[in-house]
Amino acid sequence: MFRPTEPDHLTSPAENGPAENRARQALGTVCRLCGRLRYELIPAAASAGMTCLGWLHHAFGVGVEGWAGYGLGLAATGALTYGGLKFKNAPAASLGVASTGALVNTAVGAMTGPSVPSLIAGGVVTIASYGVYVPWLIKTRHERITLQIKAAKNGALPDGMGVNISQPGVTGDSAEETALRRALVALGVPAQDVSRIVFTDTGWHAAVTLPPGKNTSAAAVITKQTQLEANLDLPGKLRLAVGAQANQLIVRMQTHDPLAETIAWPGPAITSVEQALPIGVYPDDTEVFIDLVAGHVLIAGGTDMGKSGVINCVIGNLVACDDAEILGIDMKPGALELGPWRRNMLALADDADGARQVLTMVKAEMIRRGKYLSGLRGPNGEPVRKWTSEHGPYWILVVDELAELLRQAPDVASELVTINQVARAMGIRVIAATQSPSEQAFGGKGTDARQQYSTRIGLPVFETEPINMIFGRGAYGRGWRLDWLDLPGKVMVSSRRYEKPREGRGYYVTDGDIVVVSEDHARYEDEVPAEPARPHPEPDPDPEPPTPPPGGGGGPRGGRPHLRPVPTFPDGSRVPDNRLPLWQALEKAGPEGLTKPEAVKRGICNHHTSIGPWLAQWVAAGWVEEDGKRDRAVVYVLTAAQHTPTPEAPATTEENPACPASL
Repeated sequence: MFRPTEPDHLTSPAENGPAENRARQALGTVCRLCGRLRYELIPAAASAGMTCLGWLHHAFGVGVEGWAGYGLGLAATGALTYGGLKFKNAPAASLGVASTGALVNTAVGAMTGPSVPSLIAGGVVTIASYGVYVPWLIKTRHERITLQIKAAKNGALPDGMGVNISQPGVTGDSAEETALRRALVALGVPAQDVSRIVFTDTGWHAAVTLPPGKNTSAAAVITKQTQLEANLDLPGKLRLAVGAQANQLIVRMQTHDPLAETIAWPGPAITSVEQALPIGVYPDDTEVFIDLVAGHVLIAGGTDMGKSGVINCVIGNLVACDDAEILGIDMKPGALELGPWRRNMLALADDADGARQVLTMVKAEMIRRGKYLSGLRGPNGEPVRKWTSEHGPYWILVVDELAELLRQAPDVASELVTINQVARAMGIRVIAATQSPSEQAFGGKGTDARQQYSTRIGLPVFETEPINMIFGRGAYGRGWRLDWLDLPGKVMVSSRRYEKPREGRGYYVTDGDIVVVSEDHARYEDEVPAEPARPHPEPDPDPEPPTPPPGGGGGPRGGRPHLRPVPTFPDGSRVPDNRLPLWQALEKAGPEGLTKPEAVKRGICNHHTSIGPWLAQWVAAGWVEEDGKRDRAVVYVLTAAQHTPTPEAPATTEENPACPASL
């Protein structure tokens, strides 16, 4: 095959240029060295460049305009330096000094050209630049290396993490892991380890091990979630939580929301209150359950965020249970929320006075059931300590707007606390809904009843403070982020069944669903009169309440009981049981009044000194007035505005007087 001959000057490199090869190798070595020391050479390169620029200006000639420009530049940089020093602005002063040195170096080069003075000026400027630059460079690298040492204390350093001050090369097994590692490095908290990212139908999640320390803990990273989300720059909603350890961060990215659409309520799903009650679904289509037998239930969330929907779902299931009686307190006038279930309820109150009656009824039933259980024995003679459906129906008290109830009737707080703490063993459960889950909403300081609610249902809130109030101290950092719930009806449930935060969505119960289910399971006749009410109807006499059946109170077998009015003082607060006989005696006495000795003779109390403080309080409040004397004793008379009869108190025995011997 024909092959053309090559020219003599294209013969082998070994024959033509050993010196050329050495020069090429030396040039490559210099380039690599400059690349490695690029940060150290920045001041020298900048000074040399300005010197060469001055020489070039000298070669082309410097006119009056050129010198004027140098003068103006020096004046400006000098002013910047002076201002930075005067106002103690370190960046401005440093910039002014550096700019002044660079202009002086360039001006000397333009004046003398390539000469010894120009080289001296360039050397002085370079040395001064390094005097400022080197400490900054050392400090920056020291901080970087220290951070990497912390990251490597308990684990291997991620591959590719260098010691340069520029963006390090941190890579993972996937694009998401790489983005997560780099986002954490940019946040100043490099990951020691990232578990393999798990991809699901709704997104992906991973567990990240962070360096030990307070400022690098998972809780500290959670406070910077917005910045971390911006660093990630990935589609979806970022969710963070503390893992099993303080330095373990759980990262969840939701790219698809299966709960975006409302979920229709399928109707009653249980026939006994002892069964798990479904209130919604999780993203994997499993249902969200609550266990009423386990304890009381708290429902809390923002305005119009779905509390009524959860309540209607719970009641809609309970009406189909033969072993449950429902009682309601709805503090909205007219019982707008619970009113549609009126025919399914043993009792329903829509104001403060009605609430007092319902709570009195529940407390009385609690006492009756406790005495009933105390006489029972099991198959082996053991005492029976807890109520079951074998003993009779459970009583479920639903309180809507709990905070409003305690604002309008603060005197019921103690009874509500007693019911929360004691009534569970007697088969009585409380379901309380509120928009303000504060300590005051549960009885005030020292009587916080939130711990009595073993099941807590949280709905969306707009601020972070209520989260710890609903789920307990530290719940926010553990991932109970109700502020992440972006749609009404989304819920998080904390109970013995659900100990970790998980986002679900409650069933949507329509008004049509309520009408149909309430009608199908109606137990009582509607008490609303069929004919129009008279303009000024005469009050009906107060009937005696029926005796509860031995099986567990009122209900389908015993009928709906009539609630008696609860005695109250003129300010609306309830009259305590130990003061009720004296108050009723004053009402019966009318204008004639009552003296302390007369109260003792009538058996109201054992000694007149026991009622002295009470009468003094009522006189100070303006409810009672002193009207002369009778048999040398002061006569106490109710003021004219207070002459309204109070219902009779239950009869008392001599062994158990209505008021104590002393205050």
